[in-house]
Amino acid sequence: MFNIKDVVAGTCGVLRPGAIAKRFGGVATDSRTAKETEIFFALKGPRFDGHDFIGRAVAAGCRAVVYSDEAKSAPRHKGVAYVRVADTLAALGGLAHFHRRRFDIPVIAVTGSNGKTTTKEMIAQVLSARYHVLKNAGTQNNLIGVPLTLLKIHSKHDVCIVEMGTNKVGEIGRLAEIAAPNVGVITNIGPAHLEFLGSLQGVYREKIELVRRLAPPGIALMNRCDLILGKLCPIRTKPVFFFGVNREAEFTASEVTYHPRSITFLYNRRQVLEVRHSALHNVSNALAAVGCGVLFSIDIRTIRERLAAFDAPEMRLKELRLKNWTVFDDTYNSNPQSLKQAIDVLCRQEAGGRRILIMGDMLELGPQTNDFHAYFGRYVARKPIDILVTMGGHARHTAETARHSGMSTQAIHHFPGCPEVLDFLVETLRQGDVLLIKGSRSMRMEQIVDHLKKTG
Repeated sequence: MFNIKDVVAGTCGVLRPGAIAKRFGGVATDSRTAKETEIFFALKGPRFDGHDFIGRAVAAGCRAVVYSDEAKSAPRHKGVAYVRVADTLAALGGLAHFHRRRFDIPVIAVTGSNGKTTTKEMIAQVLSARYHVLKNAGTQNNLIGVPLTLLKIHSKHDVCIVEMGTNKVGEIGRLAEIAAPNVGVITNIGPAHLEFLGSLQGVYREKIELVRRLAPPGIALMNRCDLILGKLCPIRTKPVFFFGVNREAEFTASEVTYHPRSITFLYNRRQVLEVRHSALHNVSNALAAVGCGVLFSIDIRTIRERLAAFDAPEMRLKELRLKNWTVFDDTYNSNPQSLKQAIDVLCRQEAGGRRILIMGDMLELGPQTNDFHAYFGRYVARKPIDILVTMGGHARHTAETARHSGMSTQAIHHFPGCPEVLDFLVETLRQGDVLLIKGSRSMRMEQIVDHLKKTG
């Protein structure tokens, strides 16, 4: 609950004269889901302006409006508080920070080029054995989603876990400023969002802002296996711990063994742990969760039980065993590092049928976009993949390079979009086939998975 003084203080806004409500029950940024007594933030985006929906939000029951455009805020509604700010997105973050500071609970922030959501979910799975945990819903990991998560902190919560994403310089720093996290986890540094971050060093500089801005005690957990993170020297002003597979670290995995539907490993040369996933990178993700569990005084037996019960989040290399075929749904997003890991998972499958890779464009890679796609043509041509299906303008380079690298022309198929891919699969799929479906978010490749779930 907020009163009007809280709203003005948290947003650094100016209260406009008029009849006002005194207390508010939450925050809304979408008039379609706004509820009674909430505060409506009129956010602006490249394709929308929340000021156009103030009337709808008030009609839905919102009793306060935070706005920046004076002209678009008229007419004023009786009984509604209007707070003018310079920037509604910054004001949302300000109120979230104000609210977070009301609660003396630890906040754990997770960032990295890959594995953020899975790691966040694994940490929550472990910590919820002992604590009441609040976490981001899905991937609400940006300058809107993180504040909305923090604004849900309640007296019943013992710990909050937030995933932090970025595709522009300065976003991680701002998110850390808002959330004031006490523990920071960095999963890896990879070639993602290079269009805006420029290079791997640019990605590193953006992600490491999380560690630089940690609130006391400022504990960092980082992946020793990562080419960049693994070379870091200890940061004198922060307690830094490392996790890694077959590396010297505080939290290590060795003797990694693949099973049909899981991976086991020896944790710190003492305890056998299991994750229900066939991707090696989830061993690293699990070690991050183990590290957080240890930091929060959870015994290793409980950690082992919680990890063994963990299942992959939707659209994150999630294995779907359908009646006629097996599908690895990795359609949430794609970049070179995560695509390589996913292809390796496909190639390890003991397929009764054929291994089929359905690959969509990898986006936001900047000037190296075509080079990255061509690399995977060469990579796939050397792998035991029976059919390569590419989709989109950039992925055409993968198909062409695979052909030039010796992959059979009959095994390579390129299509402009999902409908054509689906038509091809209807005519092509056989009993026992194993499919990996992966592409960047805007490729909407979950449509292919949804169709296969209905028909397979």
